[in-house]
Amino acid sequence: PGDCVSILVREASLADAPLLADLHETCFEEAWDAGSFRRLLNRLGSFALLAGETETELQAFILIQLAGAEAEIQSLGTRGPARRKGLAKNLVASAAREALRRGADEIFLETAVDNSVALALYQGAGFQIAGSRPQYYSRLRGPPVDAAILRAHLPLRQT
Repeated sequence: PGDCVSILVREASLADAPLLADLHETCFEEAWDAGSFRRLLNRLGSFALLAGETETELQAFILIQLAGAEAEIQSLGTRGPARRKGLAKNLVASAAREALRRGADEIFLETAVDNSVALALYQGAGFQIAGSRPQYYSRLRGPPVDAAILRAHLPLRQT
């Protein structure tokens, strides 16, 4: 606490697909490969942001898909050693500003109901639980877990 970490946030390009895949693999049981990220980034209305303390130390990402006036957070992850430094909070705020700039007035996502860290992050940014999807997430070890659907109006409240 009290450490002031400078955070760099930049938009990802197609050339960043391998980095996005590497980050995704360190954060999730079922990883998306570089080809998947290239296809996602090529979709109309999609964008991704990367964050880190320097350009050579990008440790977190967020992937957004816009459809009309809605923006969906499709994935967000931070490499283990870089967690608790504000990278995800910065990415959510930056992505929400960019989605608003691109015409969205609402942003939503799904996260596992047992992911207390994600729930705290999103609720701290002004997201409210808007529903659930029963047994949405399969787990390699253990039974499926419900997803909480979280939604917020843009702009997000300042935290």
